[in-house]
Amino acid sequence: MRVLGRRFLLLLVLSLAGCPKRVVVNGQEMPVSQANEVARVELARVRQEVAALPPEPGADRLLAFAQRFRGVPSAADALHQAGDLLLAAGKADRAAQAYGTLVSEYPLHPRATEAKYGLALADVQRGHAADGLRTLASIYPQLEPSRRPEAAARAAAAAEAAGAWPDAVRWLGELADLTQGEERRAVLARGADAVDRLALPDVERLRKELPREAPLQEPLAMKAARIHLHLRDYPRAQEAAREVFLRWPAGPYAKDARAIVDRIARLTFVRPNVIGVAVPLSGDYQPWGVAIVRAVQLAAEGGGVRVAVRDTRGEPDGAAQALEALALEEGAIAVVGGVTNAEAERAAATAEELQLPFISLSKQEGLTDAGPHVFQNMLTASAQAKALADFAMGRRGMRRFAVMYPSITYGTELANAFWDEVEGRGGEIRGAETYAPDRTTFTPLVKDMVGKLHLEERSDWQEQQRDIAKAEKDPFRRKKALEKARDRLAPVVDFDAIFIPDFARSVKLIAPALAVEDVVTQTCLPDDVERIRKTTGRADLRPVQLLGANGWSSDPSLFDTAPGGAGRYVRCAIFVDGFYAGSARPATKAFVEAFERRHAGQVPTILEASAFDAAGMARAQLGKAQTRDQMRDALAAVKGYVGATGDITMGPRRTPEKPLFFLTVDRDGLRELTPEELAGPGPGQP
Repeated sequence: MRVLGRRFLLLLVLSLAGCPKRVVVNGQEMPVSQANEVARVELARVRQEVAALPPEPGADRLLAFAQRFRGVPSAADALHQAGDLLLAAGKADRAAQAYGTLVSEYPLHPRATEAKYGLALADVQRGHAADGLRTLASIYPQLEPSRRPEAAARAAAAAEAAGAWPDAVRWLGELADLTQGEERRAVLARGADAVDRLALPDVERLRKELPREAPLQEPLAMKAARIHLHLRDYPRAQEAAREVFLRWPAGPYAKDARAIVDRIARLTFVRPNVIGVAVPLSGDYQPWGVAIVRAVQLAAEGGGVRVAVRDTRGEPDGAAQALEALALEEGAIAVVGGVTNAEAERAAATAEELQLPFISLSKQEGLTDAGPHVFQNMLTASAQAKALADFAMGRRGMRRFAVMYPSITYGTELANAFWDEVEGRGGEIRGAETYAPDRTTFTPLVKDMVGKLHLEERSDWQEQQRDIAKAEKDPFRRKKALEKARDRLAPVVDFDAIFIPDFARSVKLIAPALAVEDVVTQTCLPDDVERIRKTTGRADLRPVQLLGANGWSSDPSLFDTAPGGAGRYVRCAIFVDGFYAGSARPATKAFVEAFERRHAGQVPTILEASAFDAAGMARAQLGKAQTRDQMRDALAAVKGYVGATGDITMGPRRTPEKPLFFLTVDRDGLRELTPEELAGPGPGQP
């Protein structure tokens, strides 16, 4: 029985398989072939009606027909026509539905490939560009040759609109192969534009994937050359550029490709004995440029070192041009310059682009962020603030500070840097006064800082007022007593030091104003301080340390201690500088003597000294540095270079780490603090 049952089932399956497929049309079941005959007649009638209707209503009639004759081949024809009408009417979602139904329910229908094409266009039109482009790529080989130009054009336009630039390049290249004449030239121009928008990974991938003779291989190779040049990958840039002018010598990119090869040749050409100088030799900053050139020439004397000089005009463009000329024309292995703020950043950026070791003489902060080829050898605000805070807090034990500074870049940079250093070390700023750079009266600011401007806020003054009111009933006597008490009222000095980051002109006015308000600053004169304590009856009087920055050096008359001179108000003050021509340091003294022998009657400044050290550091590396990369690495590794501005070590940010010059004023005028005075706590001695 089991064997008979299995045979029966097998015969039943075979008999059903041999039966023609049947469908239900208008409630009547019939074979598909018969239904299709009925459907063809009906479709012809529907199409006549559709021809007289707008696209969307016409598509609705066709979709209704397809639903009624579902499973019949003519229904697929109706779906295809409906999709075309809806797509033309801008109804991309409905068109996609019609085409999708055809593809899924009639996959073997002759119009299935065309339906996939329509579905791809509908996807693009409704914002699904990625889906549409994938579909177009899959069916493109199956399209009739006559349909391919339109398909490639639509795919290219879709990719451009979607910003899918790798796809745009592929389709525009295909379209270029299918067009001629002016139309082809226009397509290639679009292709070149699409190539320009590619990132390097896409460029490299397309160069590998596209046929070697593909029409857009030329702009792709040129794009690769330009990107590698920008990334300073000179070997690969040169390889790509050579391919361009060797394979397409008459092409539109051949001239530019040859220029890239020539530029790389000049970029990599180095004269190891040439040190460049890029400074302003015309315009307002010409004196700075002349001073720097003199110092570099002094550092380069002997040993076969040649100094090449270019004028920057003190301008950004001039700085860039000067650096390019020094690198490409002179073959300089390193360059010193970039002194003005206007040219400093551009000079640094250009040097990094050229991969040219560059030692900037600008005091601007952050210049070395341009890249590993940029160094700096100039005193900055942060270096001064760090040195002062280390001295005052680390060596003298000070914790509380006041700051008086002008509202100019110099003053605000130094004040902010010092403030950060103090707070970073656990100290505090107890008072801060800012003022216009042309201010000439500082008494109100000093009064405010020491609590003598708004007396009503002081409890000790309120107590004195009450005592005087009780003791003096006569109004006139009371007024005189109050005036006398006000004049004798002690300042509130709740800080250990006052930092004044300004130039000598203002310091000469501020220091006397402090003295008038009984702020004692003679920290190095204990006998004088004791005498003042006894005279004023202020047993708790503590002197305040005056601190300053390199701007104090701008006028030597500040340190004149003769009777009537400004120096008597800044006795014991301490300030920092990046160079002091009167220093007893051997290297500094040797530089000053050499400079004065060469330029009689002239005393070098920090500008000449910094330029001398920058060129000296570069010169010291010439024996072991034959390429710019070797020079860069050697400069970055500088440790303990004995220079005119101090013993220099290049820090991790390629800025100099060196002891600054600590200067003070004693009975004879300006002098440098001794190592013993700097080593530990305690005031400097007169």
